[in-house]
Amino acid sequence: MASPIGKAKSLKFKKDGTFRIMQIADTQDTNITSKNTVEFIGKALDSENPDLVVFTGDQIKGYGLSFATGNRDKKVAEAIRNIVTPVAERNIPFTFVFGNHDDQAFGISKEKQMIVYKSFPTCLAEPGDPSISGYGNHYINILSSDGKKILFNIYLIDSLSASLDGHCSAVSEEQIAWYKSARDYLKDKTGDYVPSLLFQHIPVPEMWNVLKEVPKSHKPHAVGYRSHYGKYYWMDEKYLIPGNCDFLLETPATPEKNSGEFNAAAEKGDVLAMFFGHDHNNSFIARYKNVILGYTQGCGFNVYGPDLNRGVRVIDLDENNVREFKTHTVMYKDFYTSKDLHDKLKYAYYKFAPPSFESVLPLIKKGAIAGGVAAVALGAALYIKNKK
Repeated sequence: MASPIGKAKSLKFKKDGTFRIMQIADTQDTNITSKNTVEFIGKALDSENPDLVVFTGDQIKGYGLSFATGNRDKKVAEAIRNIVTPVAERNIPFTFVFGNHDDQAFGISKEKQMIVYKSFPTCLAEPGDPSISGYGNHYINILSSDGKKILFNIYLIDSLSASLDGHCSAVSEEQIAWYKSARDYLKDKTGDYVPSLLFQHIPVPEMWNVLKEVPKSHKPHAVGYRSHYGKYYWMDEKYLIPGNCDFLLETPATPEKNSGEFNAAAEKGDVLAMFFGHDHNNSFIARYKNVILGYTQGCGFNVYGPDLNRGVRVIDLDENNVREFKTHTVMYKDFYTSKDLHDKLKYAYYKFAPPSFESVLPLIKKGAIAGGVAAVALGAALYIKNKK
């Protein structure tokens, strides 16, 4: 069987048998990049020393007004370089997937952005099969420390787009077929299904299954919208795997259509976990049908997020036990306090920015009744309408 994407990139477990991955989600910035974000990424990298960094989408916000005028290609490239440079200058291999905002509005095409990423020597991402949906579907093998055999695999899938009102696309059936082809190819090559992690931006609908409905009086809770309007949710202890940083501050923005991606990933036991971003205010992992579903909170400070709990996720693999992994999150507050923040006014704005278009509507109504804050809420609505 031929490889679905040609020759896959590969890395190796270190001589001590370990391999560390860092997931960075939702930096979501422009060429006027937050110093807080860049400094935190650098600090986290130096603290955790990952062997691979995975950016899981919305590295930039294509709707950023700074992209609207002037040389758009140059500005977007500058934004990407500002985010990636802390990783590249430490000579750490990295890969990425696109999110729904990267090529939105004033952004440039994914094809042009890929060229910018690939200009970094340590970038392992590939454009992927041009005949299927998405751009940048690829996988990376992790070899044994002696380099003789494939022990582990990382899938990177483009979770496509989301409309301005927040409705998310589902990973397509042809992308699922691509994953199955890659899975079966690796089995033919190694003699068994290869333990794997899967990274993409937008969560699968099954993320709802690891939550439970709670009364409004349950504090804290996340507010439901659309088909979940009028309901309130929290993490379900039946599925939750307690970690050092577990919170759910917004309900999942998932596709309304279920294309069967989760079931495909779960059917052969090769995918140990699926990790997502997209919903900046969520961070936890939960086991559902023997697959771990993981949220990683947003990292960026020029967009809404969980205050000083903005962070990154670290995943540790062991060559001698590849079907188990450990994970923890590293947060801004682990290194800094609010006194260390640059541009505190902008930080304060994003601290209170609502996470979704629906969540800002009550603010507009209250503002109209009060007669004083409607303009502020409307401004927030215009901003947040582009979030999901």
